Amino acid sequence: MFKLIGTILIMTGSVGFGVYFSAKESFRVQDLLEFKKALLILSSEIEYMRATLSEACGNIAKRTGLGISGVFASFSHALANSEGETAYQLWRNAIDTGKIFIAAEDRAVLDDFGKTIGYLDKQMQKNAIEYAVRYIDEKAATLQKQSDKNKKMYRSLGIIGGLLIAVVLW
Repeated sequence: MFKLIGTILIMTGSVGFGVYFSAKESFRVQDLLEFKKALLILSSEIEYMRATLSEACGNIAKRTGLGISGVFASFSHALANSEGETAYQLWRNAIDTGKIFIAAEDRAVLDDFGKTIGYLDKQMQKNAIEYAVRYIDEKAATLQKQSDKNKKMYRSLGIIGGLLIAVVLW
């Protein structure tokens, strides 16, 4: 009886790990696409609305998904209440504390974007946004292809790994 319960728990855990790793890549793609949406909104806010950076980020926070919304809300709040910190430092803090699924290479591009935020003229900021959007488009397309291929592999490895552990421990 205990062996059966243990086997069921092992299988459930290993399948859960497989599903988690397969979903993790999808979450990264979703977050990148949500960042793209946010950056395009920021571009239009800069171009047409002439809002302050804090107001623009607050508007973005209201119009984006959960994880990205938190980053822009945190950044907007920090900008409104900053005491001598640069916009780049506040941006990095918002990215680092946000609950988002991005890799180190994505974080590097967003850090580069953060270095330009609030410092350059309107055209230069639009160029920085366009660069980040191009990166996101390319990376999202690559990740989507890779994710579709790897989902089956992760799930299968979870099932096979669970079966292997269960057989070894039986």
